[in-house]
Amino acid sequence: MINKLWTGSILLFCPMSLQAQNWLPDTANAHQEIRLLDCRYHEEKLKSCEQLTDTSSCWKTSVEKTEVADGTLFVFRFKALKNLTDAGVAVAFDRYHWTSDNYVMIPASVYNGNRQRIVNRNYATGLDPSDYDRPDLALTSNPIPQLSPDFGSPSRLEVSVCNAATPAIAFLDRQKKEGVLLLTDQGIVRDGQVLDHGLIVEETPDRSVASFVISAPGVREKKPEFIGFSKSPDRGITVREGDEIVIRVTRLVYPCTDAPCLLGHFMEERKRHIRCAAPRNLVPMSRVLDIMDKNIDLRYYQKDSVEFYRPETADWMSYGWIGGLINTYPMLALGDDEHLRRVARTFDFALPRAKGKSGYYYDILQPDGTVLNRDAAAVVPGVAVTRRNGDVLYWMVKQFNLLERMGHKDFIRPEWEKNVRSLADAFVNTWRNEGTWGNYLHVESGKVAVYNTTGGAMAIGGLALASVYFNCPEYLEIARQAASALYRQFAIVGFTSGGCGDILQNSDSETAVALATSLFTLYETTGETGYLQQARDAAHLCATWTVSFDYRLPEDTPLAQLGANLTGAVWASTQNKHGAPGFCTQSGDVLFKLYRTTGDTLYAELLRDIIHAHAEGIQPNGKITERLTYCDSDRRGSRADGWETGWNETNGALMALEIPGIYVRTDLGKLYVFDHVEAEIIKSDKRKTILRITNPTEFDAQVTLFAEGAEEAALPLGDNAFLNWQDKVKVKAGQTVTYTIKKK
Repeated sequence: MINKLWTGSILLFCPMSLQAQNWLPDTANAHQEIRLLDCRYHEEKLKSCEQLTDTSSCWKTSVEKTEVADGTLFVFRFKALKNLTDAGVAVAFDRYHWTSDNYVMIPASVYNGNRQRIVNRNYATGLDPSDYDRPDLALTSNPIPQLSPDFGSPSRLEVSVCNAATPAIAFLDRQKKEGVLLLTDQGIVRDGQVLDHGLIVEETPDRSVASFVISAPGVREKKPEFIGFSKSPDRGITVREGDEIVIRVTRLVYPCTDAPCLLGHFMEERKRHIRCAAPRNLVPMSRVLDIMDKNIDLRYYQKDSVEFYRPETADWMSYGWIGGLINTYPMLALGDDEHLRRVARTFDFALPRAKGKSGYYYDILQPDGTVLNRDAAAVVPGVAVTRRNGDVLYWMVKQFNLLERMGHKDFIRPEWEKNVRSLADAFVNTWRNEGTWGNYLHVESGKVAVYNTTGGAMAIGGLALASVYFNCPEYLEIARQAASALYRQFAIVGFTSGGCGDILQNSDSETAVALATSLFTLYETTGETGYLQQARDAAHLCATWTVSFDYRLPEDTPLAQLGANLTGAVWASTQNKHGAPGFCTQSGDVLFKLYRTTGDTLYAELLRDIIHAHAEGIQPNGKITERLTYCDSDRRGSRADGWETGWNETNGALMALEIPGIYVRTDLGKLYVFDHVEAEIIKSDKRKTILRITNPTEFDAQVTLFAEGAEEAALPLGDNAFLNWQDKVKVKAGQTVTYTIKKK
């Protein structure tokens, strides 16, 4: 057995024991874009990969093509002509005149080919100390599936559909100015179970040819794990004469000049190939708010005159990221004296402490008032995650605004404002000195500790809000400069990164939603439509991290036994390969604002899916964790019952608070339902709109209605808008009611 290996247009031959087989064409043929392949495996390794022809003795093939808008739906049929073992089939879409400058994306798994510097670091330890204070540092990740960044080296990545939020491969050919989406199914059914397709990309060493492969079944040579890889459990299958394997692929092609353009098409088409069941109505949003508010209250720490809302299970205050000084927001919204007191004690404890000379905060504050060097700070003391500080700035100003709107302006203490303003000043000073915020900062000096990434994205929104609250134009000026730089960085590489304190510089969903939120905040602050389009672009990136289809889990997994629909689960990062109930740590209200502003229901549908997936994660005891995943790298098919995660309590409360249960445009006679209820307009005239609302869940619901006409909808919504949503409709479990909205 020999293997064929590309070096430019020359084929080299080497023994199989020395070189694994590849997925590339035997010879260059730019006139042949699609190859049907007969695959044989030795355990997890591809042993042979032969192109099928009409004279092949193992498989009889047929191809059905249906022209669809912007592309073609292919149905590839492989019928076995004999009994085969350790077998499989595949379809390869070949791309000639390729270059490594092109953009390759597999949702939630691969961004820009993952062509990043790779190092081996333990979980949550950050980079090696030698990588700090280096402006020239290349974007760095733990081992992940990647196309090689080194010219001339073998370049192949292999993932399974269980590693992706959507069964798809997308790429941008920059020279041809063309974007391509390859959408496929989850896999093939064998013995009542689904065997996932493989999603494979391989390039020739000179990068002149790339093959995009959908295989059945998916057999990865290495299994991606939470960090790094392990031995793959994947194997070929046994087929009998007459068995048929079907691979369906929708190929869509668009004129495309950059990654945001490609992501926009993905947003439009991500559900086009697979028709899935609607998300399940499980727990009304009012019930979610009640459950999560109670969970947050259980995290209140009170001992030896020290009081604060803990964002985690541990007895400490951690700033931003997973809920610190964010979980106080839904508590403030309750508006009663006891919760106002508790939030005040939290601000009193957290805001003046754990603060460096620069104005930035350290990551962790212990009840005795001392800083805890944890995660990366345990390796390089004195550093803090940029994103944490950005979260604190954004949410503190937002909470000041909430208190004012609730009539509690006198409740805001001058020392709170002083500390928050010094944090805003710190961001201004760092930007003026260095033109970036990086993803780690030196807390005392305010200098960037680890460069690159869009980890400071949330600070843009924080500065925009602070510019109004503190009447400081300089804050808005820096917000604009940072927005321009961070958006440009995203537009070039096609992803955002640096928002998670437990990973390196991998692409992640958290900076994507932070950038979208900040850009929309700038749009509302300035009225400039350019920021609106940029916010849309970042929201399209968020969609790549969000599950778009009803993945079928093995029947023996807990989530399968619950009948869970994981559509709407949000993946964390290319390192931490798992889905979770919602964004960390936001409601995703930017998606509602985009829907309200543009009228594009794709944003509403994305948000509705996320809200419903959150309820899939709620355990019978009301607890919730950050696990809601089908990926086989981490708790496949489990929601980790018995665990609890604070940030999922916070984002659940935020979703239930900041997103209306039903949004009604009275002038258009249209509505959109986000809550776990069903609703329709049964009558609409100049004076009133009458709704019929049904609650199919087992819990009583109080549904929030937000109704407005064209004039109101043309105005910015702003933050804390839920205070104006006065319509609350009580619908008992299993009941139907009618409700009349009187038009203004």
